[in-house]
Amino acid sequence: MGNRSFYSLQKRFSNNSSLLRGLGISQSFISYLVTQSPSVMCQEVGKFAEGVKKVMKLGFDPSKLRIVEAVRVFHLMSHKTWEHKMQVYRRWGFSEDEIWLIFRKCPTCMAMSEKKIMATMDFLVCKMSWQPAAVARVPVILCLSLEKRVMPRCSVVRVLLSKGLIKADIHLSSVLQPSEKLFLERSVIKYQEHVPQLLDIYQRKMGLTELGFAFDDKFKISGLKNV
Repeated sequence: MGNRSFYSLQKRFSNNSSLLRGLGISQSFISYLVTQSPSVMCQEVGKFAEGVKKVMKLGFDPSKLRIVEAVRVFHLMSHKTWEHKMQVYRRWGFSEDEIWLIFRKCPTCMAMSEKKIMATMDFLVCKMSWQPAAVARVPVILCLSLEKRVMPRCSVVRVLLSKGLIKADIHLSSVLQPSEKLFLERSVIKYQEHVPQLLDIYQRKMGLTELGFAFDDKFKISGLKNV
């Protein structure tokens, strides 16, 4: 890279950083953006400013980290890719407003692969009977690992419900959002006396089929709270 090109990139970086700081975005957030996607900060100043303007119009708070996540997603996705991702969410019955709500709450949801979105939504909606609108309210759960977090926790819920140890009004957010420590305390350790195999189920050392349960297309948990 020649000195002129390097100087040009350096100038873009400096101008784009100044733009973000001028909006009240902290240096730590800017550094996060640089770490995650350095190329975004080196974009042509006019194009960068246009993307930031769109993000601000959507009501992102400059004091929250998700504003730079939104800037990053906007700049890394082409218009065609963005439209395709909107279509993926529409397949699950999300309205335009709900898709924008998902983006505002968790920008990275728009950057996930179609395969990841479809697999997680299929499990939550078709296997666990939660409504898409419930997912829209806590979209960060779409970013969680299906195999390592969503399915193990839902397996525990499946057993506890079937044994009558918890009520069927359990919230989606209360199952998937708590920390590992909190979930273990509330949903596994608390009930181990009643279901000794619960920890093995959670840690995937034992399958649901060994307790006579299975996740299949006929499985529904009626009465689950969609909030």
